[in-house]
Amino acid sequence: MINVINLFDAYFQTRFKDANIPAAAAVIVQNDKIIYMKTLGIKDLASGEPVDENTLFGICSLTKQFSATNIAQYVSQGLMSWDDPITKYFLSPTEFQLYSNEVTDDFTIRDSLTMRSGLEENSGDDYYTYFNNSFATSLYNLRYLENVTPFRSTYAYQNLLYSVPGFCAAKVNNMPWNELIKKDLLDPLGMTNTKTSYWDFISSSNHVTPYTLLKNGTLVPYDIIPDGVGPAGGIYMSISEMANWLKFQIADTGYYNGQKILNRTELDETRTGQTPKNTNTPSWYCMGWHLKADGTLYHEGASIAQYTHLTLYPSKGLAIAIFTNGGYYGVTLKKSCNDKFKNLINGDFNTDTWTPYYDWATNELKPKPPTPPIVDQTLPLSGYTGVYFNDLFGNINITTSDNTLICQYGTDSRTYTLKHWNYDVFEEENNNHFFNFTDIHSGTSHQVDVKLTNTPENVTFNRTSP
Repeated sequence: MINVINLFDAYFQTRFKDANIPAAAAVIVQNDKIIYMKTLGIKDLASGEPVDENTLFGICSLTKQFSATNIAQYVSQGLMSWDDPITKYFLSPTEFQLYSNEVTDDFTIRDSLTMRSGLEENSGDDYYTYFNNSFATSLYNLRYLENVTPFRSTYAYQNLLYSVPGFCAAKVNNMPWNELIKKDLLDPLGMTNTKTSYWDFISSSNHVTPYTLLKNGTLVPYDIIPDGVGPAGGIYMSISEMANWLKFQIADTGYYNGQKILNRTELDETRTGQTPKNTNTPSWYCMGWHLKADGTLYHEGASIAQYTHLTLYPSKGLAIAIFTNGGYYGVTLKKSCNDKFKNLINGDFNTDTWTPYYDWATNELKPKPPTPPIVDQTLPLSGYTGVYFNDLFGNINITTSDNTLICQYGTDSRTYTLKHWNYDVFEEENNNHFFNFTDIHSGTSHQVDVKLTNTPENVTFNRTSP
């Protein structure tokens, strides 16, 4: 194992330089011992202060396994059941309603955590990601999402619905989710510096500044705010405290440092394959874990700035977690390093998946040129300004500043520049969104079709005010 660790370390450091991202961290645990921990880079481009083992990163969707384990604690205590309907906790249709009354009545904690709602993959994700509304509003707006497959028939990854059981637990315990999971799960695991709110993370004394990489090659301080769906992606932690989680998962006893966290039966239920995935080889979604046929468990996390990866090899007593910060080349680093470690422990010292991942990131970051001919906008900027509304997403507010169109999504106070792209289409570069202003008459646009990140089609917003 010493040789494997040395080879992995050399690879991690070399590829970090190749990725040209601000920061990364990795930890490898074998049984109850940390056998590797390394932090690279800087927390902030302005200060140049180095990352250390206690620096907080956003772990994004790795949060899901923590949330499921937290639910498992209350199942262990008899306070909740995996097969409780969500309507046991959200009684009124004004709180929770899905695409049919039958599905609404039958939809359970287990259905939510195992990604089998029938909704389209990632549908609704752009709503909380960019529009920054509360969980209550997001929960209400689920009713506007239509299913694409029959209920419980198909695996389809969902963030908004996945967060619902965490908020059910909050109701049971009469405590906000972000406080509840700290008290009952994170603190007992010794993860006392871990944060469960974006604002607590960003105001902490030791955190990375989230950076996203624009298509012009510029790193800008920016990230999404996931607090509205915190149980699906709202935890921030250091690589040193992640080691505690890896030890706890490898042990598979339900205990940590002699303290019972939950029943082993319920812990194992979170790691049991439940919804088959449509993959070339058999695999399943569990509850916050993907399960391969060989018993390997893994999950990835992604915002627009921070990307993470965690893999557990139960038969080998090994686990690895990788945190990155700085956009798509962070994906390249964490995926290639995760693959390298897997190959090394299986005796393959030569395979390197860096190039395909690097090429993918490079292709994703290529500017999208308009199809000729390039045509000027048809209206003065004032003809595009106003408030536009969509039932699911809410408002988009278009204003001007310094002779430039400015966009504001929902209740997010941040503003974004819209750059003319072609004809009546403008590009919002931070999030790679395109705004196509349509239904133009009387010198004014009355609709805007917005191509958001996760939606398969453009989302139409209708003008509601001048």
